[in-house]
Amino acid sequence: MKNFNIESLIVYGLCPSCRQMAPLVSILKNIYKCTECEEELEQYVNGVIKYLPMSNKKLKKELIGKNK
Repeated sequence: MKNFNIESLIVYGLCPSCRQMAPLVSILKNIYKCTECEEELEQYVNGVIKYLPMSNKKLKKELIGKNK
C-alpha cells in the first residue's frame, strides 16, 4: 500500500470576492479556497500578500499543471 500524505495550510486573509476576512485553505501551492464563498484564489506576493480570484478557467488549468 502506498503512503498517502495530505498537507494543507490554513491562513486568514481578505477575500476579494466576498470582501471578508476569512480562513483560506490551501488546495495547491499558491492556490487557496475561501471558506466563506468557496472562491478559488491565487496568492500573489510582491512586498504584500494579496489573493486574486481565479475566475479564468484557462489560468486555473495552467497553474494546476505547474503544481503537479
